[in-house]
Amino acid sequence: MDQVMDALVLHGPGDYRWETAWPLPSIPEGWALVEVMAAGICGSDLPRLMSTGVYHHPIILGHEFAGRVAVGTGRWQPGDRVAVLPIIPCGNCRGCAVGPFHCGRYDFIGSRRDGGFARYCAVPAANLFSLPDSISYVEGAFIEPIAVTLHLLRRSGMQPGARVLVFGGGSIGILAAQWVKILGAGEIVLADIRDESLAVAHLCGLKQTVNPRSEDFSRIGPFDLVIEAAGATAALLAGIEQAAACGTMAIVGRETRDTVIPVASFERLMRKELRLLGSWGYDLREDEDLLRRELAAGSFVLKPMVTQHVPLRDGIGLIAKMWRHEMFYCKVLLAMDGGSSC
Repeated sequence: MDQVMDALVLHGPGDYRWETAWPLPSIPEGWALVEVMAAGICGSDLPRLMSTGVYHHPIILGHEFAGRVAVGTGRWQPGDRVAVLPIIPCGNCRGCAVGPFHCGRYDFIGSRRDGGFARYCAVPAANLFSLPDSISYVEGAFIEPIAVTLHLLRRSGMQPGARVLVFGGGSIGILAAQWVKILGAGEIVLADIRDESLAVAHLCGLKQTVNPRSEDFSRIGPFDLVIEAAGATAALLAGIEQAAACGTMAIVGRETRDTVIPVASFERLMRKELRLLGSWGYDLREDEDLLRRELAAGSFVLKPMVTQHVPLRDGIGLIAKMWRHEMFYCKVLLAMDGGSSC
């Protein structure tokens, strides 16, 4: 194996470069080396790449990815097909008892240490998720956001038969809506201001959609559960209006600017006695078996969300266009194999 690799490296805010001779990652004891086959660009990657940077530079981003084991450890053998779960909790603090994302000393593949926008990535054995034979690498790159949206639904306490409104036709909103369907909601409506996003949602099996800018949005409620996955203050405020009395608003999207709730909307939230909760990351400690069952059963429709799938080196120009909103996208995948479906 060569001692260098291709990688998309962030050297500082707005300074990301295609490197063809980046050092191969070292492999600590108990870690595996994964050859990356497909990596998704998360919405959180864009500000890191373009404006804020991360904890140290240079670094390789990318925390939604799948590939095959190149150098194994323990039960993991070369050639094993895997997805990667990026959070590395310490396992010993009070936060870890609550959940992995509450660890006070956690590490994270793709923002605190090198991630999947490269040919290879070093990953702890505990962070490898075995892919069923029926799941392609492209679909495997969705495992982390699938786990994130499952955690959201568990946090929400949604009951079978509930009426659910999901704001946001990006990958998180569509995956959340698919989990809502799997977990037995009585009715699901997905809202987005982009007709292209609603078209993707339809291809993923979500038939009830609404565009608040072009359709009558005032009479579709009330909803037992409102999920805000758009990352827009307007969606949060509309959700307050659409939620049923004593309903739940679950927030997984966020603005990149301050979120301000007008007094009238805040009073509506209080008078309705809404349950407002946030969700961050994933926690599969009690749900890994459920996730594996639903993957094996083919419960998720994932490929229609992949609106762009390009070689990793082409991510340089694509990322700038995404940041400037010069293109429509749902999920952008970067691949080392030239963009095939793997």
